[in-house]
Amino acid sequence: MDRVSRYLVVSERSYTDTTGVGVRLAYATRTARITAVDHATARALEAGDAAAVPDAWRATLRAAEVLVPDGEDELSAVLDRNRRASGDRSSPHIALLPTSYCNMGCAYCGQEHTRGGLTRNHRDQVRDRVLRAIAAPATRSIRLDWFGAEPMMGYAVIRDLAPRFVRAAAERGITYSSVLVTNGSLLTGQKIGVLVRECGVTHFEITVDGPPETHDEHRPLKSGQGSFWKIVRTVRDALDVPENQAAHFTFRTNVDTHNQDDVPRYIALMAEIGFARPNVSFSVLPVHAWGNDVSDIEVSKQNFADREREWLALMQRHDLNAQLLPTTAKKVVCPATTLSSEIISSTGNIFACSEHPLVPEAERDLPLVHLDDVGTSVLRPAGPFDAWNDEIEQGGSWCRGCVFLPTCGGSCPKAWHEGHPPCPSYKFNVQDRLDLLASRCGLNPVGAEGAGAVR
Repeated sequence: MDRVSRYLVVSERSYTDTTGVGVRLAYATRTARITAVDHATARALEAGDAAAVPDAWRATLRAAEVLVPDGEDELSAVLDRNRRASGDRSSPHIALLPTSYCNMGCAYCGQEHTRGGLTRNHRDQVRDRVLRAIAAPATRSIRLDWFGAEPMMGYAVIRDLAPRFVRAAAERGITYSSVLVTNGSLLTGQKIGVLVRECGVTHFEITVDGPPETHDEHRPLKSGQGSFWKIVRTVRDALDVPENQAAHFTFRTNVDTHNQDDVPRYIALMAEIGFARPNVSFSVLPVHAWGNDVSDIEVSKQNFADREREWLALMQRHDLNAQLLPTTAKKVVCPATTLSSEIISSTGNIFACSEHPLVPEAERDLPLVHLDDVGTSVLRPAGPFDAWNDEIEQGGSWCRGCVFLPTCGGSCPKAWHEGHPPCPSYKFNVQDRLDLLASRCGLNPVGAEGAGAVR
């Protein structure tokens, strides 16, 4: 016997294809899969009436986990799946801070930056720890991220360590991926080539907070100079280099009350510059507390979601890539929820949470262990968020009853612990995103067919 999953969103709107056939979209958040179904099937799903689902649809909807076994406890099934993923030791994820300094002075940043390179002892300890993770018998893939402060201030450290990690992974035949999270101002075409070719960087995440004058005011260089044109011209030129086309470039925009009105102009400009490329994507996210108080400039979740509709539609009109809805379930919400992931600060402290390094109070009170004392274990010590799935099950957040739990995973345990629910914006504008997805697939809206059930 089947029943309709509780983790299902059905589009309010009906759409037609070029033949005139009417459909609605069913988004199964357990699998993050979207299925276009006929009106009768959509109404049965909205009503939670599995018996009324036509037989011809059952196999497809079971595969998408729109229909699930009648006796299954879905919350337990999702959380148990997440627990298994968090307990998996085959894919360690390590983020490294190669420096404590940043050349920008962003007002919304909660980190404290100081000059000074890593000591040789620190660098050796980091190298040995990563190599142990690569060599561990259980390891089948590894993700190694370069994080900040501004990691390109420690470019020499990356150049020293990363090729060793790439070679070690190749020798063991394991998959290697690497993300560089950067403000982009210190990138050059030559350095991008070296990072891709020799250092194994597969993804660049670059923060640009609006059109030129907005970005330069929002993210000022400590030298007083602007950085917008330096960043975008460097990346734009790098996209034409064949060896860089295997890497992906994401432009992230942090939005607060100061720059929210400038996002449409930024989107149009980035399209004009030529960033409608398969390996370029855009992400617009609200500024949030990072060990600091941003309440005076923070955009409310509903206001952000309302404005985001326009931004996503504009990106789509300009053929700029942006994720409209998650396409995979989030089984491990973040490094903080699994012992096989960690962040190693430039101070030598090891953390579970990426928002702890270089935040003075966290560096003082919240390190799990220091490199000097970690020993030879490839797993980090237990952290404050390792039991996050148990917290959800016990009602520690409203995630327990949320339709988006499988794709969101609770988003950020730290934010929940601090009393700031971190619900993703798609929770507040999912119907608009479904409309955009339908348009992307060549479907035309024809009106509201049903209630758009969020079960």
